[in-house]
Amino acid sequence: MKTIRLRNNLFVVSILLAVVSCSTLRSTKLNEPVVQDELIYHTKFIQLDSNHIANYECDDFVLNALENYTIKSIRQEYNFLKLTQEPIINLHNPSIVDTIYTFSHKKNTIKIYRARHNDFTYLFDVRYSKFKLAGAIQPGMSKATFCRKFNISETIDSKVQLSDKASNIEYLFYFKRNKLRRISANIYIE
Repeated sequence: MKTIRLRNNLFVVSILLAVVSCSTLRSTKLNEPVVQDELIYHTKFIQLDSNHIANYECDDFVLNALENYTIKSIRQEYNFLKLTQEPIINLHNPSIVDTIYTFSHKKNTIKIYRARHNDFTYLFDVRYSKFKLAGAIQPGMSKATFCRKFNISETIDSKVQLSDKASNIEYLFYFKRNKLRRISANIYIE
């Protein structure tokens, strides 16, 4: 009798352990961190223009892509870039002199307009894989990875343009041999 009761108790304990183990495994999988490569932006196809450039709208990328590029961060992280500074008269108040910071090296150029209270990146044209935008978008990445990150299902040729709704910010991505070779951004500053 004791043996049967002991077997029954062991059976119940085994089932409880199995249920608890499965529950623990399930909750562990749900809490796994998201891998950076899995970040997907929400894009909206606009048109294919006469130059075969696929145009997309993607505010969540375009408005934040250069957030880590400041004068200070460029000086620290990209010290191979040559810096030139050019004074410029403020369009809204001619008594104020602003500065244009140009960072360049070979075919890489970043221009930042320093106003009295803010800095604005208005040109970003790079080819080195060292330059990484938000979401790990950088020269050298595969076209397939780029399309996956931007949820692009249309067949794209050698150029893709991403812009914000107002078209104040435009990024042009150049592909060659299924690799991203160049990123060029023109940002309209008022």
